[in-house]
Amino acid sequence: MEEIHEEFSSGQYTILSAHDPENLRVGRHYHEDKSLHPNAIYALERDETRPNSTWQVEHRGGDEHILKCNGAPTVAHDLHLFAILTEEPERTVWKINKQARGGYTIVNKEDPIGASWVISFVEAHDEKPIAVRSLIVFPTYPPTYP
Repeated sequence: MEEIHEEFSSGQYTILSAHDPENLRVGRHYHEDKSLHPNAIYALERDETRPNSTWQVEHRGGDEHILKCNGAPTVAHDLHLFAILTEEPERTVWKINKQARGGYTIVNKEDPIGASWVISFVEAHDEKPIAVRSLIVFPTYPPTYP
């Protein structure tokens, strides 16, 4: 994938799915568990996420960012993305890469294989959790990805 290197600034954002940017927003489900356990992050229909699709990006210098969903830092755990409601575990440091054909990929900065955010489509469920794994890329020009 061809990346465009530009600095991604701190601020509030909405993350849309490249798969269906008109309808799918990335965020916490409004029916999430109310305990302090980590909560999964999903690609959800536009009306299912508010206000849980507000993201805070904290630029830490260079290409390092901390991403928070509705105020909770995110972490890659067990191949999925979670919002952490307590400060116990180490937060994941993310790298945000702008792609030449539009959009961004969000990569685990500390992962040796560069695991990225990917929507997990499960046929039997309406929910689409965000997985953190290697992108499946075939050699094409210009580069494309699922």
